[in-house]
Amino acid sequence: MRQRFQQPHSVRISGIGGQGNVLMGIILAEALLSQGSWVVQTQSYGAQVRGGLSYCDVLFNTEPIDYPKAHTFELIYSMHQVAVNAHVPLLHMNGILLVDSTQVKSIPKEGARMTRKIVKKPVTELTEEKFGTALPANMVGLGLIARAGNFVSTQALKTAMTKHIKAKYVEMNSLAIDFGYSLIERSYNLRSERVDSVGRGFE
Repeated sequence: MRQRFQQPHSVRISGIGGQGNVLMGIILAEALLSQGSWVVQTQSYGAQVRGGLSYCDVLFNTEPIDYPKAHTFELIYSMHQVAVNAHVPLLHMNGILLVDSTQVKSIPKEGARMTRKIVKKPVTELTEEKFGTALPANMVGLGLIARAGNFVSTQALKTAMTKHIKAKYVEMNSLAIDFGYSLIERSYNLRSERVDSVGRGFE
């Protein structure tokens, strides 16, 4: 009899080329590995590497992952209007949707039908105000994910980040992760629901 595996948790980080979303996914995957999870990380670029749609998926589980792709996601972080338009329909029922409202001015109607866990923060704008540059906005986004999803620690993210960032920028990016974490007041459960189960307990 074939062993039955647990369905892994699924995260999609999406934006346009040049926003650093793929680096976010790599750092998130390494942080989850350091916490003992089984992890699969994949990435995709549009026709234009810079300015075209790009995204990074991270699947993680306490058990081995038998299939390396997800068709829907428990948490989606979108950094651009093009990305949120493309990927909101892939959000799990009752999933978590985080958006950078500096770049995302509207959420497709499917988003409000799928979940009430929608967090909109002007990440790029706040990053520029805080650090004098928008460069660490992707690390601020990782802090948001850590707080909203409550499945990865900021310390694990910081340790993984140091392997990919030049030494002179490590302190700023570490502060950016903490700053992102501070922007959200509460955490949510990573939880998906059947369509017919939405009602009591749906948040």
